[in-house]
Amino acid sequence: MRIALVLLFLAPSLFAQDLFPRFSVTASMSPAGFDTNARIDPDVTGGEGTLVSFERDLGLDDSRTLRRFGLQWMPFRHHELALEYFSAPRRGFEQIDREITFRNEVYPVSALVTTQFDLDYARATYTYWPRRSDRAGAGISLGIANLSIDALVRAERPDVTVTITERANTDVPVALAGVQGRIALTDRIHGSAAIAALPRVTIEDYAGTALTANARVEYRPTRWLGIGVAYSYFRLDVDVAQTDLRGSLDMTIRGPEAFLRLGF
Repeated sequence: MRIALVLLFLAPSLFAQDLFPRFSVTASMSPAGFDTNARIDPDVTGGEGTLVSFERDLGLDDSRTLRRFGLQWMPFRHHELALEYFSAPRRGFEQIDREITFRNEVYPVSALVTTQFDLDYARATYTYWPRRSDRAGAGISLGIANLSIDALVRAERPDVTVTITERANTDVPVALAGVQGRIALTDRIHGSAAIAALPRVTIEDYAGTALTANARVEYRPTRWLGIGVAYSYFRLDVDVAQTDLRGSLDMTIRGPEAFLRLGF
């Protein structure tokens, strides 16, 4: 009887799950929605390309299942390092209803256009947790993300045998600063939220703004396993002024996700 009472008294601490594991690995799947608007200018100085929606004008799917992967490591009590990666290759086919200038090529009305748009996203983040306890925490984050973009547009006309093909690729660096918080709603259910932004600044040959945010609810059946749902949002609005590529990109990626996390 005494042993049972002791175990009952200790149960919350025995089964309480750590908000801040020393090391964790996360994998998630997300039916993400995309909105991509871009303009790729001709290489000739002074020319300007056509602003197009890759989903509405060029037939790219406006949704795709993303697989995200993340690593988190806390080498010290108040310091955390994190990495995140996902890839989103998309393809589209559309008969365009207006003339489109994409880099050095002009695509005529009624052309049958095949489009490829490949995106790789990687981010590294450092978070300092000035406030941290067993039940809650608040942190300040600094990070840098890199978007690698490869776009190809190929067009044919039913009455013409000539095929028009143009390609554009670039890497977009994005610096981010923000805050995040975690809270133990119960011993096994944890919540977290984070938001980071880049005000309009110029980085090398890029000038623009960015915003990223996510919110999570996680259930811990054991100390080392987390199962949860989340919602993620990413917005980038950037102008590119490289010597070999000029234009603009306005892209939004958002959607719910389900994830598994292993923590040690």
